[in-house]
Amino acid sequence: MAEKQQESLEEKLSQIEAIIHKMEEPEVSLEESFQLYQAGIEQLKNCNQMLDAVEKKMQILNLNGELSDF
Repeated sequence: MAEKQQESLEEKLSQIEAIIHKMEEPEVSLEESFQLYQAGIEQLKNCNQMLDAVEKKMQILNLNGELSDF
C-alpha cells in the first residue's frame, strides 16, 4: 500500500481558506454549511497538531543547546 504524502501546513491553511469561501456562498445549504464547518474544524485540529509538534522539536533543540535564542 502506498503511503499518502503528508500535506504541509500551508496546504492545510489554503484548504481552510477554500472552505471559508465556500461557506460564504449564498447557495450553500444549511446541511452543506455544517459539513464544511466540520471539515474546517478537522483541518484546524490538524494544523494545531503540526504546530505543536514543531514547537516540541524546537524546545528539545533549545534544551540541547543546538538552537540559539531567537
